[in-house]
This record gives sequence, C-alpha cells and structure tokens, in this order.
Amino acid sequence: MRMRKRRRFFLLSVVLGSIFPWLGCHSGFDDSPSLAPKDRQKITEIVLSVAEDPEDTVKQAREELWSILGDHGSMSAESLGHLQTRFMLIGEGHRLFWLDAREALRIHRSVKSVERARWEDRLTREGWLSELQRERFEALMKEIVDEEPISSNHGVEVSLSPEMVDEIVNSWDEGELRRSVAYLLKSPD
Repeated sequence: MRMRKRRRFFLLSVVLGSIFPWLGCHSGFDDSPSLAPKDRQKITEIVLSVAEDPEDTVKQAREELWSILGDHGSMSAESLGHLQTRFMLIGEGHRLFWLDAREALRIHRSVKSVERARWEDRLTREGWLSELQRERFEALMKEIVDEEPISSNHGVEVSLSPEMVDEIVNSWDEGELRRSVAYLLKSPD
C-alpha cells in the first residue's frame, strides 16, 4: 500500500512538473541557483573557456563569473555545490567536442556523437546552452573539417591538424578542470 502511494506521488509530481514548471520539478536534474538563461549561457561560455585554457583564463573568468553571481545575492554552500556539479558537466562538453573533432578530421565530415548531442540537449533544456551557442559549435566543427583557421582564446587564428586535435584530446585533464572549477567558485572577496 505504501509503495502505491509513493508511486502515485512520484507520477503526480512528474506530471505537475511538466505542466507547471514553476513548481520546481521542471528538469529533475538541475538544482542550481535560480539564474536567468542569459546568465547561465554566459557562465557556460566562461566555463568552456576555462576548460580549454585554464592557466590563461581562470583568473579573469572568476571575476566575470562573480560579477554575474553577485547580481543574485549571496550564494549558500549548497548553491555553490550545485553550481560545481553543473560546471563539471559543462566542462565535459569541451572533451566531447574535441573527441568528435578528431573523428570528423578522420572521416572528413562533421560529427556529433550521441553523447555530445545528449549533452547539448540537456544543457539547452536547462537553459545553460542557447541555440546560437549550439550553432557556433556546428560552425566550428565545419571549420575544423574544412581545415579553415579557427580563433584561439588568445585571438590568434590556428589551422588544426589531426595531430593538434589529438594533442587537445590527449591533454584533457578532469582533475585540472575540477581544480579550476573550485577556484572559480571561491568568492574573490
């Protein structure tokens, strides 16, 4: 009998959450602080730039991140923990993109793995990724496949060889991303 009540409550909460997203059941995954989609999308760009080049970007990114977070009042330890989880998920997109780029260079056409498509869909659904950002990923993939120069974080245009993409993929370090995310989430005050 108790199991039946739990199941009904769960189904009711899922149905109500899909009809009335403001009830708090809207995604089931994202417990991050309430941030507007434009703020979430800007934060995604910040986290991805840090994932790409932590040494050169993390200090400026931290200032930029806290200027956004500061507009939303103080952050509790719980909120920061939720953001850390979300930032790690966002940073994983860097690795997924470059794995697809490596495959795209091998077969000479754009690639979007199921894993990256799910990553994009999830972050788009949760407001962390805009359609414009997704389009930029596709345009970047096309430039890589066409062996066109792409802009780096330093503003220098670089033509990527398969060896360079291999180096990017092989240098992925989740521990470094974790340390960078922890640094980002320490208030500069």
